[in-house]
Amino acid sequence: MAVGGTLLPALVGFFQGAAALQAKTGRIELTISNHLTLNRTMEAASRPRAQEIDSGDYSDPASSVNLFLAGSAHDEELGKEANLDAEWHKGFHDLLRRAVDAGHGEHSISALTEVLRTPDRAA
Repeated sequence: MAVGGTLLPALVGFFQGAAALQAKTGRIELTISNHLTLNRTMEAASRPRAQEIDSGDYSDPASSVNLFLAGSAHDEELGKEANLDAEWHKGFHDLLRRAVDAGHGEHSISALTEVLRTPDRAA
């Protein structure tokens, strides 16, 4: 489940990027090298995020929840600009807002783990 929980959103992100590029250029072949670079970035970023989650210390963020929430407006803009269905982002945006509401805005994005593990949606 942990791998699938990572794979499906990553694939949908790839498909959305492909649809946006196809709308602009007619070809998605150009995305493959960027996608592979992102995979290497995810590998490098996962180790420190795992350490944060294991320690429960989210106080030294490389990227904060607030930063990702601010970027969520760009997801909506891309959807409108490229005439894409970006509805699938709303769950992620809601998760970011819930994390901010729970006091994690200035914490590492890894703090989303605290919100995800709380079934009553309070952290």
